[in-house]
Amino acid sequence: MKKTCFAVLLLALAACSGQPQARPKLVKKGLPAPEINLTKILNAPLAELKSWDGLTGKVVVLEFWATWCEPCQDILPAQSQLAERFRSQPVVFIHITDESEADVREFLRTRNIYGWVAPEAGAEVFKAFRVYDRPHTVLINKSGTVEDFSPSPVLNAERLMGLLAGQTVADGRVALSTGQGLAEFSISKTQARGGKARYGPASLNASAMSLEYALEWLYGRIDRFEIKPEAREAMAASYNIRMRLPVEREAQKKDFFLKGLEASLGLKVKKTESEAETYVLKKAPGGPVNVKLRRDYGGTAIKGTLLEVKGGSFAAVASRLKDIFRQPVLDETGAPGTFEYKLDLVSSAPADIDKELRAQLGLKLVRLRRKIITLEISRIK
Repeated sequence: MKKTCFAVLLLALAACSGQPQARPKLVKKGLPAPEINLTKILNAPLAELKSWDGLTGKVVVLEFWATWCEPCQDILPAQSQLAERFRSQPVVFIHITDESEADVREFLRTRNIYGWVAPEAGAEVFKAFRVYDRPHTVLINKSGTVEDFSPSPVLNAERLMGLLAGQTVADGRVALSTGQGLAEFSISKTQARGGKARYGPASLNASAMSLEYALEWLYGRIDRFEIKPEAREAMAASYNIRMRLPVEREAQKKDFFLKGLEASLGLKVKKTESEAETYVLKKAPGGPVNVKLRRDYGGTAIKGTLLEVKGGSFAAVASRLKDIFRQPVLDETGAPGTFEYKLDLVSSAPADIDKELRAQLGLKLVRLRRKIITLEISRIK
């Protein structure tokens, strides 16, 4: 009994002495982060990180990744968007890999990472933070205590705001609000190309998307863009976009999105209509074929000549053909439902594309006179 009391007294004296709490060798929630030693850092104000001293008072997100890791690449746009959103706050994203600096720099030539990047990390760093697979994320609050670590912890703007405010609950969720966010509009430029998108009746979550694609989702149909010279630079860029409204306010999404474009990029959008001859996408006899019906909207991706739709209409085909022809293509398939399908187009010749449409999807391409919808994009002076 006396020995136990003596041990408790020693712990109490240590706590009162101002001595820093010893860092564990392995990461554990609720304890200080293990020691860290990163000998190389890119995109950062320092060349190496030997301890946590330079990050005192900051929220830190450690992201263990690799250039060969496809799930890592899938979450990079969202993480870069978060990092850019909190760039003026004491939040630091550090992307850690054991790959060579040369390989990482080659990757960064075509993919943008908004945050610090640490190549050639030692095995001891991976061991200390219990990294057994990638991606693996570690969240550290302003006091240097580990809040969470796993392949997929909750990481969003609300969580980071909670860590900045020091407000968390026992299971690590942020205790900031009494319900889900009701509305959101966020847009940021990215150097990445060929991203992904998830659509909902009143929501859009896209990485590396052009504004033309975003506006096509918003209006449902756009046949031609007329971009004024002063707006060309903004329209030529790729963006990470997040827009969300309650489903019951779907009718307001167009005004909400356009006001966001006007406030963030100074762009003004005007819709006009006229009549002209154009390409029209229709169902071929017996079509459609090779499609799977889905209940929910899914992502759309273009990989070289392949169009992959994991939940959408044939408007995605019309949009892809419009890019190839550089002229309007209308979707008049009238096919109900949300489909999953693939379309591979090697040739850009209309006759070849018509042949592939019939074979792969049971659709056809015809030339007819129709009303054309044009969007005029200008910049507010």
